Amino acid sequence: MSISSEATLKSDAASRKRRKLWLGAGFVGCIAGSIAFAGPFLTPVLRKHCLPYLPATENTIKLLFGELKGARGPLIDLGSGDGRVVIAAAKQGFTAHGIELNIWLVLYSRLRSLLAGTSSRTKFFRADLWKYDLSQYNTIIVFGGEGMMSDLSVKLKEETTPLTDIVSCRFPLDVEVWDTHSMIEDGHNPLWRYKQNSN
Repeated sequence: MSISSEATLKSDAASRKRRKLWLGAGFVGCIAGSIAFAGPFLTPVLRKHCLPYLPATENTIKLLFGELKGARGPLIDLGSGDGRVVIAAAKQGFTAHGIELNIWLVLYSRLRSLLAGTSSRTKFFRADLWKYDLSQYNTIIVFGGEGMMSDLSVKLKEETTPLTDIVSCRFPLDVEVWDTHSMIEDGHNPLWRYKQNSN
């Protein structure tokens, strides 16, 4: 075998080795990136209570703010998802906040609000609603899960006043803790508006 042929073979072997290393690094990078992206969507499932990411329909938002006509801000959406309810609230004149565990949805909501021209009246936080103080808000919106409503009812009772407007979408609060101010049927997405029991 000539020296040039031997050098070519060594060069080809080194090139194949480099390709394998790059492919391996790319595969590991893809896995790590997928975990980083999917983690915020999956980890809430492991918690005792989590808010499912089910975006509100346009009709639900229309009914929601029709019901809240005359309500006072500031407003918060618990589990704000992609920010559509908070942005709609800002367009209605509320100073509106959203809390959400998923950092990607928080970042997306901020961008969406900026593009909608509502960023001066909105704020989005990555926060656990169970550790977040709700006493500063006059209007509270929640799209909850059935298993969390009893515990949430207690938290809201402790952190709100009889003047606070609360709208629960999809599932009601505990009837032992709350009087229903009104109810609106929206197909599979009913809305309940609450005020605290005065006694």
